[in-house]
Amino acid sequence: MKPSTLLLPLFPLLAATAGGCTSQVDDIETPDLSSPAALPIGIFVGRTTFQSSPVTVISTALVEPNGRMVVVGDRAEYLASGIYSTAGRGFNAQLRFHLPNLRNESGAPLTAPSSADFIGTYNPQVDFTGTFVRSDGENGSMNFIYDPQTEVVPDLRTLVGTWSNADAFGDSSISFTFVNGGGFSGLDSAGCRYTDAEAQIINGRYNLYRVQFSRACIGEPAPTLFAGLMTVVSRTEAGRTANQMILTGSNSTAAVSFELTEAR
Repeated sequence: MKPSTLLLPLFPLLAATAGGCTSQVDDIETPDLSSPAALPIGIFVGRTTFQSSPVTVISTALVEPNGRMVVVGDRAEYLASGIYSTAGRGFNAQLRFHLPNLRNESGAPLTAPSSADFIGTYNPQVDFTGTFVRSDGENGSMNFIYDPQTEVVPDLRTLVGTWSNADAFGDSSISFTFVNGGGFSGLDSAGCRYTDAEAQIINGRYNLYRVQFSRACIGEPAPTLFAGLMTVVSRTEAGRTANQMILTGSNSTAAVSFELTEAR
């Protein structure tokens, strides 16, 4: 299989890929949280700063009410996924970081994901900020502000249709088709197929979806299972406003992250 840099074999937990099916879905237990209105729940936009390169990455964070979160670079520079807990206005998380990296001929990652501890503070429906230290020695900070699009009512019917990510020449490098009820399937330019896929509304108050899917790629011995978070937001780039789907998935060894535009 040819080398790739699309967050393949890398990590949550709420963004690239690896081995067999055994123990691939993240096994960190989710804490029991209460009082959702007082928690750092929602879609957040901001920056992640690393001690080394890349120094600063524009990022999106998805934080769901059941204790899981994903932070992903807007250009798939990294994906961090894990679980969080709160105490007062303190915001702590255990994350796995996946970085884009090449794969060997068998499809295994050349660089394993690293774990990290995040310690910070938050203000509900305002922001969260803090620092992290990774097991590989890297450290950095996260600074995010709340996106009011969190309050858009989630609706599986609005997902129905085709969502794709075009390459520099305008061809579809990956495409997902959603059907009624949240089921979806996909195909990327490397011939990897995404099946057994489903999006579910987590809570009717938040524009967040929980997703799970299987990916089968040529040359890999078995499908890879992923679980993650997803949202659909309106974003403006180059003077054009469009709906954008942010879809992430990960397990203990691999992660994928996609920014997809609705086909018209």
